[in-house]
This record gives sequence, C-alpha cells and structure tokens, in this order.
Amino acid sequence: MKKIQLENKEYIIDITKDTYSKLDKKGRRKYRKQLSKEFKKYFDAKLNEVVSRSISVENLNVIKNIAFFDLVSEARSLYIEGFYYSTVALCGVIGENICRTIVESAEITINQKKLENKKPLIRLEFSALNKILIGLNLISQNSYRNLEIIRKLRNDYVHGKTLSNITNAKKDAKISINCIITILKNEFKPGR
Repeated sequence: MKKIQLENKEYIIDITKDTYSKLDKKGRRKYRKQLSKEFKKYFDAKLNEVVSRSISVENLNVIKNIAFFDLVSEARSLYIEGFYYSTVALCGVIGENICRTIVESAEITINQKKLENKKPLIRLEFSALNKILIGLNLISQNSYRNLEIIRKLRNDYVHGKTLSNITNAKKDAKISINCIITILKNEFKPGR
C-alpha cells in the first residue's frame, strides 16, 4: 500500500495483486523480488520494536489446554507485531471465552440444586457473565478486575471511542494481553 496525493488530498492505493496478475512469468519473478526487498526493509526497521514488545508480554508458563488457545497465541502475536487495535479486540473475545469456559466446566449449584442447563448463563453478555462468575466464587477477585479492564477497553475500541491515539492503543494492547495471560495463569493453572 502506498499513500498518494491527488488535488491536495491524501489517498491510499493498493494494486499489488492486480499488478502481479498482469505480469508474465519473468515479470512476476522480478516483482516478487522487488516486494521481498520492500518487505525486508519494512521488517528490519521494525525489528527492535518487535523484540522490545515480545519481552514485555507476561510469561504464560503452564496452563491447562483450552479450546481457544490459538486465539491467545494470535493476540500475543498481534501485540508483538504492533497491531494494537486488533490485540484489544481479540483480547475481548478471549475474555468472553474464558468466562464461558469456566461456566461450562464448573459445577454450579443454586438453592442446593445442581444447575444442569448452563446455556442461559453462557448466552449472557460479558459484563453479566463476569459478575456471575465472581458472585459464585468461580473466579478470583483479581481475575474479575482484569476481565473488567479487558471488557471496558474492548468496548472503547470496538465501538470507536478510541481511534486516534497510537500511544494509548499501544499501552491498552499491552494491558489487554497481559491481563489475559494473568487470568489464564490464575484460572487455568494445573490443579485448579
């Protein structure tokens, strides 16, 4: 993608696929080499930042295998690669999955009766589900607070309340991924 100026307005143009598809075999090889050089320059320029972000993410250590672990890995990668808005949004998805997974695996009793049908609970909104989990002592106070942080940040970004400040986005993404990892270490550690 490139930025161009037309009539004093800035536009973004991306014609990579079209350019490539119109070339013959030799032209495609040359174009791929040109793109490789451009990407290498781009990634080399970002390398120090990527390394710094990778060592700022909390260690996950050992946790139980969870169905949505691929999302956790993806969120971590998004943050490390500098995709802050996506990190915050995906951490919101992970937070909801954490809540639903805990509800599904817990033995819940209400008025001394075991709750058999958990679907109504699982369908609740993130905030209500989080309040139920803490109310039933199914999560720690620390996990509850971290889930609330994630939920509020996710709402701000997903609903467009926070779109202009990259410094805040970077900070919020770091907070989000580290909150997720802290929750996973607390709630899905072996023996819990």
